[in-house]
Amino acid sequence: MGSNEMSKHDHVLAGLVFSLQAAAMQQMGKIQNPMTGEIEKDLDQAKGSIDILDMLKVKCRTDTPDELLRLIDGAVMDLQLNYMDEVKKSATRDTDADAEQEADAEAPEDEADA
Repeated sequence: MGSNEMSKHDHVLAGLVFSLQAAAMQQMGKIQNPMTGEIEKDLDQAKGSIDILDMLKVKCRTDTPDELLRLIDGAVMDLQLNYMDEVKKSATRDTDADAEQEADAEAPEDEADA
């Protein structure tokens, strides 16, 4: 078998990569949960899925076809970028919520002074 031919195990690994990538996208709230039809977000779970893919990327460097390595590299990079996007969105929402709470807390004092 040549270095670019995929074995049965390579196909299984590709399926695992696709499965983990889809799970991470769902966990980041990028796609809906097919079981519930809802958009759900759990960034801790998403990070775990991305970390597993990243580990596979490192561990599979030898005896893995180039095409499969590119698939894993692309999946990890895409997920890491999407994860950072979701972390930034969460931080912005938290900052906006804190500012709104501060404004609400200060409003009664301002009204009492008037």
